[in-house]
Parts: sequence; structure tokens; C-alpha cells
Amino acid sequence: MASARMSADELDANLTWSIVRVARLVGQRLTDRLAEHGLNPVQFGVLAHLAVEEEMTQAALARAVLVRPQSIAPLLDGLEQRGLIARAGDRARGRPNPVRLTEEGGRALDGVRSIALGANDLSDVGLSPDESDRLNALLLTIIRATDGARPRDGDQLWSG
Repeated sequence: MASARMSADELDANLTWSIVRVARLVGQRLTDRLAEHGLNPVQFGVLAHLAVEEEMTQAALARAVLVRPQSIAPLLDGLEQRGLIARAGDRARGRPNPVRLTEEGGRALDGVRSIALGANDLSDVGLSPDESDRLNALLLTIIRATDGARPRDGDQLWSG
């Protein structure tokens, strides 16, 4: 019978588990800070991506914020009802639905930009500003290398 025992060193050597643990920690930190302004991290991501790109399709936004395509419409519906985004074109199924940031959405993003950037300060968990910058650079390397990764049905990490 195989041993189910694992040492703490073995567990700590598991990079992907460490990434999951840290993602939950910093994700909750950002969630708590954005909640005070009526946004969650995925909604922030939508607004931020629309501030970078003048207009994006719903499908492109779903990929950018890592939600399943079928989850993006209700998310965008809520942002549209709040006046933070606007959709143009025919809303028929299978048709591109360009989405853009409204002036109100731009103001909402401006209101939380410093909060999101402030969440980059990980000095309270042991990282210096230089270490945080290096960590971000390494994470961006992975993100850029996997650009176009798609969620799979039932993949809980991708749900919005």
C-alpha cells in the first residue's frame, strides 16, 4: 500500500499549489477592497480591459477575464444596467456584440484604480516592492505565454 504521507517540504515544493494559495490570498484582498466600491475583481477586470481596448467583443472579454463564454452575458448585463458599459450592435445569438466603457464606467474605474494598485503592496506578507515587481513580471510571462487559454466546462476557477 502506498504511503499517503507527505512532508511539509514536499508540499512547499509544489509550485502550482503555492500559486493557488497565493492567488486566493491576494484575490480575497482585492475582493475586499473593491467591494467597498461595489465591484468585484472580475468586474474590475472588464472595466480595466475596456480602458485598454476601446471596444471588445463579449467573447474577447470572457477570455480576458477568464470566465466561460456563457457566464459573460449576465456579468455584462449587470454592468450595463449600472451604466458602466454599453453594448452596440445586434444582440442576436452568435453575433459579435461590441462592448465599450462608458464615461460612468471610466469614473468607476478611476475610483478604484489606486485601490487595485495599492493591493500590489505585499510588504505585509514579506515581499519588498522590488520582489513584488519581479513576481508580477514572472506571472506576466506565464499569462502572455498562455494567452488564448480557454476555460473548460465545469472548471471552477473560471467561473464569474
